[in-house]
Amino acid sequence: MKRVEIQIPVAGSTITAWHYAADGAQRRPCVVMAHGFCGTRDAGLVGFGERFAEAGIDTVCFDYRGFGASGGRPRQVIEFAAQQHDYHAAINAARRLPRVSGVVIWGTSLSGGHVFAVAAARDDLLAAIALTPIVDGWTTLLRMRRAIPPRVAGRLGATAVRDALGAKLGRPPVLLPAVGPPGSAAMLTTPDALPGYLAATAGAPLWRNEFAARILLAVPTYRPGLLADRIGCPVLVQIAGSDLNAPVDLARAAGARADATVRDYPEAGHFDVYDSGSAFDAVVTAQISFLSSLSERTPR
Repeated sequence: MKRVEIQIPVAGSTITAWHYAADGAQRRPCVVMAHGFCGTRDAGLVGFGERFAEAGIDTVCFDYRGFGASGGRPRQVIEFAAQQHDYHAAINAARRLPRVSGVVIWGTSLSGGHVFAVAAARDDLLAAIALTPIVDGWTTLLRMRRAIPPRVAGRLGATAVRDALGAKLGRPPVLLPAVGPPGSAAMLTTPDALPGYLAATAGAPLWRNEFAARILLAVPTYRPGLLADRIGCPVLVQIAGSDLNAPVDLARAAGARADATVRDYPEAGHFDVYDSGSAFDAVVTAQISFLSSLSERTPR
């Protein structure tokens, strides 16, 4: 196995990715993956690339524009459509790599939702893997707000409006923490969020705990699970039974609409699935098994 850094052009900028190349001259699938909310490729995803390569599967693991080592300005701005556009660019680049027989799209948390949207728009994928996906922003936000003190909710909303108005005037982003302790003015504040992120980001210099607040205004419109029945390739949905951040019932319903293979990890929380977590081995083993079962399938 070897890992090299590659640059992928997109929309006048570039996204930076690691290409994990499996050993051997045989043709093999390539998994295209990116992280969830504010995540970077060095934060909990390295183990997936390494395990896939050991199993004879290539991986392209990239940072979105504006995050990590990728280009793009302003920084730390999440745009759902732009991130999905980055996925399309990475998929197209992966299809051109030597010995790649087909592409699998992979996502976790927010990018697990992107998987549904991108896979529904393409007919050239071998498969799709959605790990602890967030598939309905509106319902997820409503449930999260029940645990947020009204004072904090008001601060988050006011900051989002200020950032959105400032963006129209060309001002720098107004940033909020992506993760914080319960009761703080951050996006993710469940009891497991801060320790989970700290574990996943240990030794991850690309990661920054901040995001442009304006995205909070767009979260209610983010509903990629509604596209699940348009996906034409095999889908694996993996659900952490103790997930406090990605509603389990919504992920399960989206998986059913996609006619997906669904795997449950009852004791796992949202952050236990990354390469520092207790459920990682079970999760990645199931993904490799799922991909091995697709060896006879050829995408268009």
